[in-house]
Amino acid sequence: MALTDEESAILSHIGTLIYYGIVVLIVDCTLYGFYLLAEFIALYLFIKHGLKQRIQQVLFVTSVATLLTASWDFVNQCALNLIQIKVSLMEPLDAGLAAQADAAQRAILPWFVMMAWPINLNIIIGNGVVLWRAWAVCHEQKSVRSALIAMGWVNTGICLSDAIVDTVIRTRDKGAKTGNTALDTAQLFICLVINMVATGLILTKAWQNPVMVKEYLEKSKNRRERFEKVILVMTESGVFLLLFQLLWAIFGRINMTAAQFSPVNIAWLVIETMFNEITILYAMAVIIMVIIDRSALDKLFVLKTTINVTTSEKNAQATKISTLRFAEGRQVTSATTSTGLGSDIEAQGDSHSDIGGNFKEKSHGEISVTQ
Repeated sequence: MALTDEESAILSHIGTLIYYGIVVLIVDCTLYGFYLLAEFIALYLFIKHGLKQRIQQVLFVTSVATLLTASWDFVNQCALNLIQIKVSLMEPLDAGLAAQADAAQRAILPWFVMMAWPINLNIIIGNGVVLWRAWAVCHEQKSVRSALIAMGWVNTGICLSDAIVDTVIRTRDKGAKTGNTALDTAQLFICLVINMVATGLILTKAWQNPVMVKEYLEKSKNRRERFEKVILVMTESGVFLLLFQLLWAIFGRINMTAAQFSPVNIAWLVIETMFNEITILYAMAVIIMVIIDRSALDKLFVLKTTINVTTSEKNAQATKISTLRFAEGRQVTSATTSTGLGSDIEAQGDSHSDIGGNFKEKSHGEISVTQ
């Protein structure tokens, strides 16, 4: 039986929904896979080094939180696409395609309503990590630290408010509206400015200490290692995250007045998905660097964020993980040798630090290698 013009239009709309939904899902699956790799590396390192220090415990909780939010978002994306296909195309109704499309809209509504939460929680985590690194770098400026803490609370408040309001509006209007335009705009740009300020503080600190930066780079054995150090500093300070957040804010604002499936709307869907995953990838990258004591900012500004002692120390061996590839190897612990970046030997005992880099030491003559 031939389709009417109305049915053809409905079928075309359903096909378009499914097509772009799969495009977004492919992007999400790819980046989620990279995230899982980073997450499993972090969990392995937590198991290996233990959770004796407070900073390790906090980072472990942060790591688990990213796993929950990333998996929540991934399940939502999969459910939206599978339910859309099943209900709109695989369960025919006597009333026709229009009724099937309405049934699909009702079926995906609970999943669509929840979509506002993972990305907002991820922004809280991502921006929180940037603020933490800026807080550690500005360890001598109490007023700046207080301002950074205040920005962290603002970031958390605006993101939670946006998620709650979006949930209420989407539930009330059955998905017809996605949120409050004024609040969404405020959330986009307030979070962007917070990230920009934190990243700017870190880069300003580096700019004000050219001698320290020169010494840090001159320790490199070759041009490749120097390039790696620059990349790690830019990554940990949030530069790359900031670039994606800038795109996310600009396209997010433009998308509020764009038509569905217009080029701007399609670009926004892809950018939002990428930014959501990159936010937690950034957090995991910083967590891994801190766990293995390869924090670029710790080395650049001579901070003491954490000290890890490996389980193989009893055999006078420590685990070394390369700067970018995280490929394990072994090095011999010695009180008279060093292995380059991150292998300075320090005499210390019951040492511990908090997230801000406050360092307390009780020396009992023990020797360990800071990775």
